[in-house]
Amino acid sequence: MYFQSILTPDSSIRVIVGKTVGIHDDNSPVNDAIVLAFINNVFADTLQFVENGIYKLWRKPEIYDTVRIEVISNGKMSGETIIPAPAYVTNTSYVCSTYYHALDQEYHGTLTFSIEDDPETENYYEMLIYTRSKSGAMNYYYSYQVSDYYIFKPDIIIQNEGDWDFKPTTLFFSDNLFSGKTGNFTFTIVGVRSNGYITLRSISKEYYYYRKYYTRHAYNAQLNSDGIRNLLFTGEPLDMYTNIQGGLGVCAAYSSTVTKIESKP
Repeated sequence: MYFQSILTPDSSIRVIVGKTVGIHDDNSPVNDAIVLAFINNVFADTLQFVENGIYKLWRKPEIYDTVRIEVISNGKMSGETIIPAPAYVTNTSYVCSTYYHALDQEYHGTLTFSIEDDPETENYYEMLIYTRSKSGAMNYYYSYQVSDYYIFKPDIIIQNEGDWDFKPTTLFFSDNLFSGKTGNFTFTIVGVRSNGYITLRSISKEYYYYRKYYTRHAYNAQLNSDGIRNLLFTGEPLDMYTNIQGGLGVCAAYSSTVTKIESKP
């Protein structure tokens, strides 16, 4: 058995419950579980079943709340996390054509920004750099600048995490190199210009370890590849991170902010 709950102060509490199955089997949702939420060690309510193993409580947790989820179904599972305070990106700057890559015969720009780290806590972050362009009257087109195709050289803080070679879909890192200080970031990157944004998540410790383990698992399993490269487990299989007692899965949290990148010629 497993359950997964990624909590945020912007959304209602949501839990997915299922049975563990073989690699070739379809998902097996559990639709008859009893799912309980406790906030700061006080019973909040019983989550309502929605569909396909999804349970929901129409209540948003608040920043610094400790949330514990208990699932009862052929045994008992529980997981706990703390809703982190949001963090903010400041002093953004993208300068075009600061580096010429001779092999690709194209110019790269330099993206710089800062993050103020809270000295009172151990902090973890997840970041996504992207561009947003208008597509029609009401829609936007998003281009995510994560892969080494867009980021020629990630900042030393990202390199220090040891995840870059595993092709992460987002950038996640701890405050290990700038604990309680201002983290100053520099990326050599292409294609941000005047419509660039940074989404920064302040994430719980459980979220951080879940992302690190999943990134390695996905890389080894080639989950993001296509065509002839879609080979099953080209590397060593890894156990997934879990903080669920009595089962598998993850109970984690994040708070999110968005900052527009200031671009210079």
